[in-house]
Amino acid sequence: MIIAGFRMKDDGYGITVSEYEAGWSFFLQGDDADQFRNEWEAADLAGINFKSFLYNHEYTQLFQ
Repeated sequence: MIIAGFRMKDDGYGITVSEYEAGWSFFLQGDDADQFRNEWEAADLAGINFKSFLYNHEYTQLFQ
């Protein structure tokens, strides 16, 4: 799924988030992936866009 210039792929066991243009990405698995899913679900329900969610929760610092 591509959202606001970012691509998120959830394989069930882990999540990969990529910045679409620069190609930066990070991978989360286990409890970290579960926390990401829960936080993103709550943010999405609150109407927060994906890019703002990543910045607000400091996930952008994980990009490499």
